[in-house]
Amino acid sequence: MQEQRGVYAPLIIDPAEPDPVPCDREYVVVLSDWTFEDPMAMMGKLKKQAGYFNFQQRTLGEFLSDAKKNGWRATWEDYRMWARMRMNPTDIADVTGYTYTYLMNGLLPRRQLDRPVSPRRAGAAALHQCGSAMTIFNLRIPGLPMTVVQADGQDVQPVEVDELQIAVAETYDVIVAPQEDRAYTVFAESMDRSGYARGTLAPRPGMTAAVPARCPRPLRTMDDMGMDHGRHGGTAR
Repeated sequence: MQEQRGVYAPLIIDPAEPDPVPCDREYVVVLSDWTFEDPMAMMGKLKKQAGYFNFQQRTLGEFLSDAKKNGWRATWEDYRMWARMRMNPTDIADVTGYTYTYLMNGLLPRRQLDRPVSPRRAGAAALHQCGSAMTIFNLRIPGLPMTVVQADGQDVQPVEVDELQIAVAETYDVIVAPQEDRAYTVFAESMDRSGYARGTLAPRPGMTAAVPARCPRPLRTMDDMGMDHGRHGGTAR
């Protein structure tokens, strides 16, 4: 529970040989999930009720909407199966933004991390991104592709992405090369979409960029749970 009590820090190990992909500046981005609750008490609540922190469960309005779209029988059967398993399709994260505050380098979203980076004519920058203690984040920089060059300390074949998912304690190194003289938002949204952390990459201190549109709340399906055995031509026993 040390991380949940705020005992964490980045540990940077410089390689003996030059990095395969050069850059002009390096920045560390640490994603974390902070709560004022006692971590052991929080764990106790989860053991008594797994969905204790899940305030994004489906509503009656969604049931009616699903019935209109999929039919009453299919909708009722879907809801019945989830109830029989004592599970919920919105059970994406054990602890959500209801109790967590998501931080980037220890800062709240409204007190955003500010890091200067120049347009490409002045070179590229590397972001060393570290995952949290409990939360899985989806990270993107709208308008600025990221080239992943390292995963968990191991060099990888560079691959350009618009978004990447960082699980607990994972690390990624990415290269960014801005083409415009403007600010970019580093946006890390929790996988269940209950909150986010943010920072800024900009040519000059004090610049800011808009928070992008939030992604819709995800829903698990029976396929995700491995329960749709009929598609494989077999029977469940």
